[in-house]
Amino acid sequence: MADYKKIAKLFEDRVEGITFYETRATLRLKNELLNVLESETRQLIFLIGEPGSGKSVFLTKLPQIATDYKVLKFNTPFFEPVDFIKTLLEKKGAKVEAYSLEEMIAQAIKEYEDSRTIVAIDEAQLLSKDMVELLRILADSKAFWFILTMHRHESGKILQEPQFASRPHKILTMQGLEFDEVREFISKELIKEGEYVFQEELAKSLCKDIYKFTKGNFRDTKKMLNKIFLLMDEAARLGKRGYEKPNRCLVTMAAIAGGMLRV
Repeated sequence: MADYKKIAKLFEDRVEGITFYETRATLRLKNELLNVLESETRQLIFLIGEPGSGKSVFLTKLPQIATDYKVLKFNTPFFEPVDFIKTLLEKKGAKVEAYSLEEMIAQAIKEYEDSRTIVAIDEAQLLSKDMVELLRILADSKAFWFILTMHRHESGKILQEPQFASRPHKILTMQGLEFDEVREFISKELIKEGEYVFQEELAKSLCKDIYKFTKGNFRDTKKMLNKIFLLMDEAARLGKRGYEKPNRCLVTMAAIAGGMLRV
């Protein structure tokens, strides 16, 4: 019998340690970003998209995408302005020369103005007002590139803030996977583990049902596949027959368990 739990782990929701799939959406986004970096002045770049569309994974791979730049990535925006500036100076190998925030800002700008540095902040919709104002000051200095990711439905209000709306900035959008890309993702992950039978069932027979629920959202696709194999493991543990292979019933139950289908 197959190790369903082991297969389920292939599709766990995580950012680090997963294969980066260069879909048509990510390829287009990469090209747009590189064009902005090379042809425009340093400014704020907002990367928006639905939760689970792959924004965080894209940021993780940014050093391999923007190879001519030093990338400083912050996974969570829960920090105070003073701590943020101190971290920037530490990353540069500089000793803090002053104690007031204004002086530290001036020092950070001086340290970075001749460098090619991208400061990437994930989940930027959670930034405090003080941090938003600090980023405005740093962006105005033209010493940094900033890439801020945020959820699409929260971006409208944030981008209307005067700190951002009145200043040069770019908005890039992370789109979802297309149907054939979802099928390719499922196939590659299962074939890589030698699970050819499950690949046949999921990628060929059930992919349309999966796509109907996930609508190409990368996180939801992984969540559904993870749930399917965990349900198969539970069925095997309870001695339930008829769940040795993925089927439409399992897809539906996984959609319910993952919040993609309301009942």
